[in-house]
Amino acid sequence: MRGKIKLRRFLEGSRDKSFLLLCHHNADPDSLGSAIAFSRYLTSLGIKNRIGVSQSVSSYAKRLLQFAEVEINPEVREDVIIIFDTSSMEQLEPIRIPEDKTVILIDHHLEKKAPIRAHIAIIDSSRTSTAEIVWELFRYFGFYDETSAKVLLAGILTDTANFRFASARTFKTVWEILDRFSLHMGEIYSLVAPISDENIDQAKRMAILKACQRMELRKAGKYIIAASKVSAYESLACKVFIQLGADVAVVGSEKKGVRISARARESLVKRGLHLGELMEKVGPIIDGSGGGHAGAAGANGRSNLDEAMKFLIKEIEKFLRGI
Repeated sequence: MRGKIKLRRFLEGSRDKSFLLLCHHNADPDSLGSAIAFSRYLTSLGIKNRIGVSQSVSSYAKRLLQFAEVEINPEVREDVIIIFDTSSMEQLEPIRIPEDKTVILIDHHLEKKAPIRAHIAIIDSSRTSTAEIVWELFRYFGFYDETSAKVLLAGILTDTANFRFASARTFKTVWEILDRFSLHMGEIYSLVAPISDENIDQAKRMAILKACQRMELRKAGKYIIAASKVSAYESLACKVFIQLGADVAVVGSEKKGVRISARARESLVKRGLHLGELMEKVGPIIDGSGGGHAGAAGANGRSNLDEAMKFLIKEIEKFLRGI
């Protein structure tokens, strides 16, 4: 892995510096778990650090908060900033990083045309999660900690959609962790169960029902695209549309800025569909950024939801008709 030697040398010479570990907006278990694990490593070195998240923590990651204190939209005053699982600066808004700070990036997404400018960048798009990269770094550093192992497994589990998108290397990493620590995957599944209450659950059900009410269906050859708009829970609506029979689902929202989520069946991913790459093209349209995985991706911006949805559906139709 390129950069790990440089990172180790930098950390060894930075014990007198302060570190801020940042996660993207609506931080998922992969981003937050990686930050928590790395925070524990820095603490073991005697390095002062804290964890910050842009805007919010996802419901699937909230149980991880028992392992660390996390600040929402922190003011950046530390010497060194480590960014996890984030492919563009827009995903960190409203957090602003001053130009005089040292930036380190650890990520598994494909590098963009305008990537985050970092002094040290450890990016491996062949990995199915950032947590796998952090584990590999820990192996190289010789750092082994059970709590870190738990939160990294949580990140791997969710970013592979319960191992549906896992590779042989993913399972090798999971085996290494489970072989070293007395952990059971049932415990990890419990860690990523979404925290909810009756009001939130009702809001979710209302959002899904409205999404179904507003759903529009498009056919492209033998495939079905389901599209809709909601005020919240876009990714959940996408998941439900796929469960109902759609091959690709696209759901948008413009309640607080513009958000778009998309999902596709694994069979289409195997044939070359990459929603993350399409969402990168959507980013400029909505005055924001986009990206993600081949089968599940999203974009966040400020305006032009309708234009972006039309563009995305047109590109998906073009691909589907081509196969």
